[in-house]
Amino acid sequence: MIQEAYQDIEIARSQIELARSALFPKGNITILGAPMPEIRGDANGSRVNLGKWGPFLLGSLQIVEPLYTFGMISSYQKAAQEQLEAKTELAQVRKNDVTLMAKEFYYGYLMARDLEALIEDLSSFLKDAIKSVEENSQSKKSKGSVRPHDLYRLKTALADLQQKKLYAQAGKKTAEKALNWVSGSSHSSFDSLNSEVETFEKKTFEEYLEQAKKNRPEFKALAAGIKARSALKDAKEAQAYPTIFVGGMFARGWSPVADKQMSIFANDPFNGIQGGLGLGLRFDLEFARQSAEAHEQEAEMLKLKATESYAIPGIELQVKKAYLEMEQAAQGLQIAEHRKKLGKKWFISNAMGFSVGITPAKDLMESLEGSGTARKNYIETVYSLNMALAKLSQAVGVEITQLKYH
Repeated sequence: MIQEAYQDIEIARSQIELARSALFPKGNITILGAPMPEIRGDANGSRVNLGKWGPFLLGSLQIVEPLYTFGMISSYQKAAQEQLEAKTELAQVRKNDVTLMAKEFYYGYLMARDLEALIEDLSSFLKDAIKSVEENSQSKKSKGSVRPHDLYRLKTALADLQQKKLYAQAGKKTAEKALNWVSGSSHSSFDSLNSEVETFEKKTFEEYLEQAKKNRPEFKALAAGIKARSALKDAKEAQAYPTIFVGGMFARGWSPVADKQMSIFANDPFNGIQGGLGLGLRFDLEFARQSAEAHEQEAEMLKLKATESYAIPGIELQVKKAYLEMEQAAQGLQIAEHRKKLGKKWFISNAMGFSVGITPAKDLMESLEGSGTARKNYIETVYSLNMALAKLSQAVGVEITQLKYH
């Protein structure tokens, strides 16, 4: 997708070369060869001998060099240059969009991987707890807090986790394929990737908004597009004026079966030489078409100005939304970290009590669920904060974290 946008830049560059070429002389060479019968005589009389044939060659050269076009060529050049600037910035827009997509798949994969690991960890504990209960039941050792229905509760919870694990594995595989697709690579494993929050320097909303005004490629693309359309409008209007040019032509005919006329006043198309150099004016009399084309470019320019009038507040709103999401996720992460620690302490306390037979399975399951939910919430909050940073980076037009990429 990025390469597709970059090809638009190459097209714009070719338009610049096309506009520049209008300054160079334009010419054409024509060479004609044909058989002809023998022609003898002069301007007073001639005879044609169809019984004898020979070759006839005619070569001509015409060159026109524009001298002054009342701003038409320069306007086309300016339009092409501004169009290149617009296409370059639009390619950056596409690159930013693809970067955000890649980050979404990347962080989505990390979240799916960590959730799968969390489920595996919880399942492992439940398996050990079930095994311990079953062994104690068979050995008839006293464990007053464990009742038959407690074992069913543990097994039911384990089955629930096993089902959730299937969803987590499917999500991980999907995210992995998506990540390989968007990155254009074929990595077989991402297990070594860090799943913590990206490092960043928090700034105020006003600072982020100022960054957006300086760096958002949409702003630059709109400004360049407006200038390009304005220049095209001027170029179309200039077509109503004449083009002043200097032109030259040369033509030479030759045939061995035609007599060469020695008088300059005699028309000799077969062996004559013609040529000259002069100053000229060329008028394009399609005034209605020129006016319509100029009006079309003016409408396109006003269309871009209208886009600019609502795009600027829209981008400010996008920055504001991304900033608030980042703040919310950052505050939520602090709560999630504290909640995860409390959940861990709660679970460890009940797990130790269950191991010695003083904590019922119901309390153990509640603490396990509470700890698991807290860990799940932490993983999801890390994902939310990283995505908020990714969206804020796109909103301001530059990477605000310490991520390095090209």
